Amino acid sequence: MSENKEKKFEKLFRTYYKELHRSAFRYLRDSESAEEIVQQVFLRLWEKNWEQEIHTSIKAYLYRSIYNESMNLLKKEQRKQTYQSYQQSRQELVPAVDQSAKDLDQKLQIALATLPEKSRIVFELSRFQEMKYKDIADTLDLSIKTVEGHMTKALRHLRIELIDYLTVIIFYIIYII
Repeated sequence: MSENKEKKFEKLFRTYYKELHRSAFRYLRDSESAEEIVQQVFLRLWEKNWEQEIHTSIKAYLYRSIYNESMNLLKKEQRKQTYQSYQQSRQELVPAVDQSAKDLDQKLQIALATLPEKSRIVFELSRFQEMKYKDIADTLDLSIKTVEGHMTKALRHLRIELIDYLTVIIFYIIYII
């Protein structure tokens, strides 16, 4: 690199550094970030063959570069803050949902205990053992219609007993899973 080019670059740096720093500070409201942006712009300029590649005024090029770099940094910070607030709200939400799930399980056990025995057994075989109505009917020596009747009774009873937790269940399904 020629000594002449180095002197031109140094003169350029000394001429525009303070103005560019002020300009970046106007956007960023942070002196250190503004300083980093200005240094980045000058570093890129140094790495380029700037005397031949820049066809507009060097001043306009520098100011546009400061503006673009400042906006990129602001967007990056905004994305970072959005992500952090999302993570924080998610962390606050998970324990509440976990506790609600425990509460729901307790309420479900209580509600199941208050069901008539046959309806409870049919419900447990259907939902917990994942048996089909025909298999339940064969196992308990009942007709399929009787199994359907017990399931209808059990589901109606649980719907009434667990209405307070319906919104928690829906919320859990939508946001957590």
